[in-house]
Parts: sequence; C-alpha cells; structure tokens
Amino acid sequence: MSRHHSCAGSPARDLSIQLAERAAAFCRYYLSNGHRSGRYWIVGDTGNNRGRSLFVRLTGPPHGQGARGKWQDAATGEHGDLLDLLAAREGLRSLAETLAEARRFLGKPERRDRDGYACDVPFHTRSDTSAIARRIWADGRLLSDTLAETYLSLRHLPPPYPPDLRFHSALEYRDHETGEIAFHPALLAAVRDASGCLRGIQRGWLALNGQKAALDDPRRSLGHIHGHGVWLRHDDREHPSGALLIGEGVETVLSLAAVLPSASLVAALSASHLAGFILPGWVKSLLIARDNEPAGIRAARKLASRAAENGINVSILRPVLKDFNADLRLLGREVLVTNLLRQWPEVLAA
Repeated sequence: MSRHHSCAGSPARDLSIQLAERAAAFCRYYLSNGHRSGRYWIVGDTGNNRGRSLFVRLTGPPHGQGARGKWQDAATGEHGDLLDLLAAREGLRSLAETLAEARRFLGKPERRDRDGYACDVPFHTRSDTSAIARRIWADGRLLSDTLAETYLSLRHLPPPYPPDLRFHSALEYRDHETGEIAFHPALLAAVRDASGCLRGIQRGWLALNGQKAALDDPRRSLGHIHGHGVWLRHDDREHPSGALLIGEGVETVLSLAAVLPSASLVAALSASHLAGFILPGWVKSLLIARDNEPAGIRAARKLASRAAENGINVSILRPVLKDFNADLRLLGREVLVTNLLRQWPEVLAA
C-alpha cells in the first residue's frame, strides 16, 4: 500500500504527513472503537470493529522506519499510511475523494486549480453528505420503463425490482480532476441500517444505451454508509427468518434472489464495507456471496470470522467467474444453481 505519495512535495504526501502529525486525533475520530496502548492505537480492522488486529503508530519520526501514522493489520497483512487507512475506512474509491476527506478532517480549504485561490466550503456542506443523499433519493422515481430497468435487464436481472432502487433522469456528475460538471441518467440505491433508516445512497451513472456510463468513476456513494447496506429484500423485522445473504454489488446479490427465496438480501457495495458490515442481532445463518478477487476474498473471511465469533452459522459462496452476476450472464442460470448446490446443498431446500 502507501501508493498515494511517491513524489516528494506532492499534495498527497503533504497531507499524509499532516495526518500523521495528528495521528491520535485521527484514530479517535475514524477508529473510535479502538483504544490507545502506549505508542499505538489498537482496533479490530479498517472497518472500526472492536479487536486487536490493527495497530497505528502514534509516535515516531515523520518518515522512514517506525514513522508515526504507519499502520498494519496483522490478520490480513494490509498496511500503509493514514491516507490508505482513510480510504479503506470510508470506502473511498479514488485518490481525489481521499484527499478531499483528508482536507476536511484537517480543516483545510479546497484549492481551485484555475485561479490558484483557496475557497473554503462550509463545514456542514463538506461533512454531512447524508442530507444531499436524501435530497437526491427524493428526486428518484420507480424503475419501470426507465434506462435503469434497461441496465438491469441487460445484466439478466428482470423485474420486479425492490423499492430501494430508483432512477434519476439527469444526475450531476463532477469530474474530480477538472471540476467540470455534466448530467447523466443514474441508478440510485438506498443505503439503510438494519432498522430501515436511510443513511446514504449509491449513484451509478448510465449511458444512453443502458450500459454503465464511460466515466472515470461511474459509481459513487454519499452519506454515512459504512456498516450498512442496500436492503434488496427484508423479512418482517418483527419476525425475521434469521437467514441473511450478503454480497458486494447490487447486481451480485440480485443474481441470487430467485435461488434464495426465504433469505433477507443486502448489498454492502464494496469489499471494505462488506468486511465492516454491522450484522443485525436477528441473524442466525449468514451466506456471504464473495467476489473472486483478493480484496473480496479477504473481506468475506473477515466478516465470516466475526460472525462465527458471535455464534452465527456462516457459509461463503464462491462464483465460477469474477462474481455471481458474471456467472448468470455468461454461464447461465443452470450453471449458477449447480455451482451453488455443490457448495451448499441446502440452498434450494426452502
């Protein structure tokens, strides 16, 4: 890791050093479930879960061996500086988003490249993106007869669709590098906690042919989404079945919906959010539909380990290709079901 600041004097390197100078405050803010132990901050993982696997150096030189702000997760081997940790903790997908969040934490203004002047954004605008998420969600409409329905149909995911998916006909997209703004249709997914409270949204911009838009970052999230997910099917909250299927992407989880008619379904939206998902107390049986890539495999194992420690029966389901939607689209439903039955024969028992 630590790929953010290879050039001396770069904005990323400067911000990394400034974060390290406030390492203790950083840990109290982003890793609040941990605690200080001598020269280190100890916590369970990048998802801020309780435990002793991940440690952050609070003291030491500004750079080099033993530098303050360096961290490592003994369970996964992940390591890096506080920019790396910030990206993992908040589920940030680009360097620009990570640097913006670092500046927000440090109380620094954002710099406009065109004129070189600093322009500070009001604190409530910078920090509380959940209000923006609620506004965008309210502007969405049902998927029927929309480009979002076309997109899902092309992914071999026919209607009906859950109410926590909506369509926006012209949603703003800002290029983080140039600052330019454009408007594209988008698929919206509501991110809720287990009680049903809206915590944020995921935006997935679409091209006019129903495919993903050709943008550098066609999926972005807003709000306080870590630990929560997109509930694509939720049992009666007062009398839940006890079975929960979780995966990373909305398309991945929807690909398994018809195969698992009695389980609640939730999409965590990324590997880091999968690892840090807050399991509801009613879960008795957990199925993790992991992706076939290193981050997804590690995240599935971390969540499975935490669930098992809480007495939950856990099974990890593995796709043939990169994810279960790829299996559905490229190999067909019969192969998908056969693969699931091989791993978990009870899958069609309901």
